[in-house]
Amino acid sequence: MESKPRRGMKETEWDLLEVLWDKQAATAREVADALTDSRGWAYSTVKTMLDRMVDKELVAARKVGSVWEYRAGVERLDARRGAWRRFVDTVFGGSLSPALEFLANDAKLSRKQRDRLAALLSDDSEDN
Repeated sequence: MESKPRRGMKETEWDLLEVLWDKQAATAREVADALTDSRGWAYSTVKTMLDRMVDKELVAARKVGSVWEYRAGVERLDARRGAWRRFVDTVFGGSLSPALEFLANDAKLSRKQRDRLAALLSDDSEDN
């Protein structure tokens, strides 16, 4: 699998990848069925989007018998890292401190979540 996506992904691409990450491999029909409740896309729409994602190398495809099987072309963690980095770069000018301050103060984190974030930051700073 490719280490990380080269550019931002659309919300619809995240939806398709979530299915592929969960299933590990699926046909376009299986992906469409998995997204019926949340998106209600037609099979042909899902097939077109998957094929476009193959061109972007976000998804890998191989023919199995008479159908195409799709797999994520990027690891979930790498996709999340890339999205986080793009978010921080775009919204916070690349500065991590204001992004973390936003999370701690404005993102409506529970006390437990804020404590966990503080503990993670504390653990990281002890390693350096």
